[in-house]
Amino acid sequence: MSFATPEWDFTLFKLINMSWRNEILDVAMPAISNSILLWGIALTIIALIIVKTKRWREILTGLVLVALTAGATDFTTNMIKKSAGRVRPYNSVPGTNYYSKGAKQWKQLPADFVQKKKRGSSFVSAHAANSMAVAVMAALIWTKVRAFIWLLPLLVGYSRVYIGKHYPMDVLCGWLVGIVIALLLWRFIFKKFIPKQWQPNWSPPSSVISTGS
Repeated sequence: MSFATPEWDFTLFKLINMSWRNEILDVAMPAISNSILLWGIALTIIALIIVKTKRWREILTGLVLVALTAGATDFTTNMIKKSAGRVRPYNSVPGTNYYSKGAKQWKQLPADFVQKKKRGSSFVSAHAANSMAVAVMAALIWTKVRAFIWLLPLLVGYSRVYIGKHYPMDVLCGWLVGIVIALLLWRFIFKKFIPKQWQPNWSPPSSVISTGS
């Protein structure tokens, strides 16, 4: 499978990676894109919730299901990456700003850069897929997190384009993969492990049901 980057994808990439930049985002986006940091923050929050609520079984069961969801999503995205072989922007697009994790600094491809790699691992974004799958599964298990959990995959996805690792289409398709995998796992496997009192109530509140004559 070969990739011809659509015009909208290329244009949006250049806007996010090259035009919409500032010093604050230059610091924030590499941090947000760091999986270890994100998981560290998430586990710290969960540990505090466990200590406060004492709902050990519910939270630990949920954590196992979330981790399994992330693992299944990561496996799927790796299979897609190998099949697609799309080269990452920082290996193909002249002028791309990219963050070097090893050097811990920003770099930029020269304007006369010539692509040498023929295959890469850009499509789809595993970070985007994993963060969305985790968000969806967490929202299905713990309904109270729905109000803010979606911010996680949105920020992670944007950061991947900002730091030059992915095109917007990689992120969008990664989100889609994460949603599909989480919903399939929940529907056919994981839901049975969650007691009914934990599961979300999809019916409308009784207060909004009209019973007038």
